[in-house]
Amino acid sequence: MHPTPVQTTISNEAIEWFSKLHSGQATPEDRGRFEAWRKLSPRHAKAYADVEKFWALLDEPARRVFEQEEVQARLKAGVDPPVLRAASPFAGKPVRRAFAGLSLAAAVAMVLWLPGILRFWTSDYHTRWGERRDFTLEDGSHITLNTHSALSVEFTPEQRVIKLLEGEAYFQVTHNPARPFIVATAHGVAQVTGTAFNVYEQDERMTVTVSEGRVRVYAEGAENQAVELTAGLQATGDSDGIGPVLRVDARQATAWREGLLVFDLQPLSAVVDELNRYFPGQLMIADPRIRQRIVSGAFDLTQPRDILTAIEKTLGLSSLNLSGALTLLYQPGL
Repeated sequence: MHPTPVQTTISNEAIEWFSKLHSGQATPEDRGRFEAWRKLSPRHAKAYADVEKFWALLDEPARRVFEQEEVQARLKAGVDPPVLRAASPFAGKPVRRAFAGLSLAAAVAMVLWLPGILRFWTSDYHTRWGERRDFTLEDGSHITLNTHSALSVEFTPEQRVIKLLEGEAYFQVTHNPARPFIVATAHGVAQVTGTAFNVYEQDERMTVTVSEGRVRVYAEGAENQAVELTAGLQATGDSDGIGPVLRVDARQATAWREGLLVFDLQPLSAVVDELNRYFPGQLMIADPRIRQRIVSGAFDLTQPRDILTAIEKTLGLSSLNLSGALTLLYQPGL
């Protein structure tokens, strides 16, 4: 369900162009460069059209957040709340234009997510938002599949292959030296004969964390450059290969198996990305200026809304829920 690197680059460029052209500071030269960019390929034109379309859908939520802020500010100051207007939410208001940056990024992420739903339909095992699932394979190996994840199983007499299509899974592999157990993702491969380890496929990368035994990790087609991990070690792989090996707390990294979500000095943007795996709707940061706020703590995965409430109280943030499908997170007064 991940967009390709090319899709991601073009979409990010589309966001930047939309923001510049609607900032009120775009020059004729900027508009000329934009037109040249849009004509580079049909994908460029479509990416920009998608941004325009989804921003139109988010225009009303943005207006409601600003109006809620304005009403609360007036009440605190002892001034009568203003009459709410249906005008564009970004007309001459810097705070509203700042709000646009995040919403655009989130909207494009939603556009890129939709085609990938096909992976779930073709998987052998998958989970919904907030669901975890345990199952045992024909060889006796045990798999715990985390929220919003999908995989397929391809066993032959020579090898045991799992294709992790999306999300995260913990593997407890039955030992069989003559029949390797392979977990393949879009960004790398983990191979063992029998051990326990975690694989997380996200954001154009694969992260492997080992709890027991040994795991060989390598980029697709680069088995001769494999990195060997033992218990307590972690490595991340992407299109450029396997990154540095890190020593981590494997139990903390796999705390989701015990119904916990643990953050250790993580930026709010990363926390929101993780929470979106457990929310039935979509959680979005409404102002890019709060994306790097730091979050730490251990939270109960069975109550994702309580996690959001705790983060709001700790960081002094507020949220606006729209019909259960979209929650906008922002800082009052920014």
